[in-house]
Amino acid sequence: MSSETSPAVPQHIAAESYAFVMNVSSLAGATSYALAPGCEIRRAKPDEIAIIKDTLKTIGPAPHSMNELRWETRLQPLGGLVERLPESEWRYFVIALEESDNTIGELQRAFDLAHLELELGFTVLKLAGRHAGVTWNPPRLFHVLQNAQLGGPFFMDVSADEIQEVKVIHAQLQDYNHDLVDVRGLASQFGELKALPHHSPLRFLGYFAILESMLTHTPNPSDPYDSITRQVKKKLALLNRRFQRAIDYSPFGSATADTVWSRMYKYRSLVAHGGTPQFTGDLAVLGSPKTALALLKETVKAVLRQALSEPRLLADLKDC
Repeated sequence: MSSETSPAVPQHIAAESYAFVMNVSSLAGATSYALAPGCEIRRAKPDEIAIIKDTLKTIGPAPHSMNELRWETRLQPLGGLVERLPESEWRYFVIALEESDNTIGELQRAFDLAHLELELGFTVLKLAGRHAGVTWNPPRLFHVLQNAQLGGPFFMDVSADEIQEVKVIHAQLQDYNHDLVDVRGLASQFGELKALPHHSPLRFLGYFAILESMLTHTPNPSDPYDSITRQVKKKLALLNRRFQRAIDYSPFGSATADTVWSRMYKYRSLVAHGGTPQFTGDLAVLGSPKTALALLKETVKAVLRQALSEPRLLADLKDC
C-alpha cells in the first residue's frame, strides 16, 4: 500500500496506534473482533474520534462537512431525511495495533479479497503516548470517499462469519508460497485500481488484465479454440464449480454464463479501443457499466481466493 507519512516514525509502534476503518456500521453480536495477532477491530474511543475528525478535515476530500456528517448521521429509509445519530451509534471504527510492521497493508489486501470489503482510510501512529504521524494512500482515500458521496451502499454491518473469512485470507497471505501464483502482487494491483475514479474505464480494463493474467496463456494463432475469450469462459466455468461462493449471474436474467462473458469481452474491446459502449443490442444483457463492473470485480476476487487455496490448480489451468 503506497502511503505518505508525516513525520518519519520508527518501525516499532506502541499499542496506541490504530487504523481508521471507514465503512463499518456495526459489529454484529460483539464489541470487538480479533483479526490477527495484536490486532482487533472495535469502536473508536473519544480521543481517537477527535483525531480522526481532525485528520479528515486535513486530508479528506471536499466538502469537509461531509467528512463528519457521513459517520455521525444516516438517511432515514423513508423520505431520505438526515438523522443525527446518538454518539453511541457513531460509525467510527478502528483497528487497534500492537505493532505496525506490514500488518495494515496485509489486512487491507485481505479486506480487498474478502466478500465484504472494508476500507482503511489512514493509520494514526503513536509512540509512547505521543502522536508520531499519519500514513495513508492519498488517491485511494480520495476516490473511495468521492464514490461514497455519489450515493449507494457504503456502510456495512460486520458479522463473525465475515471476520472469519478475513482472518482466513490474511493467514493464507502470510503462509502462502507465492512462487506458483503471485497472489500478494496481484492483490496489490487489485487494490491499486481503487486509486482510480470508480467509473474510470481504466478500472474495468485493469480488472480484466488481472483476470487474464491468472487464467490465460498466449493463444496459438492457428487454433481457434485457444482464443483469450474462450480460455476465460471455459476456465471460469470449471472454477465456478469449486468456488465457495459461486459467481452470481442473476442480474443478467436468463442469459447463460457463456453469453454473459461473450458480451463482457465485446464491452471490453469497445472500451480498450476508445469506443463509447451503448448498453443496447448485444450489450443489453449486461444492463449497465455498474453491473458489468460488479461482475468482473467479484470474479477476480473469487479467482484470487481460489489461488490461495489451490495454487497448483491455477498454475496448471493457466497453461492448459
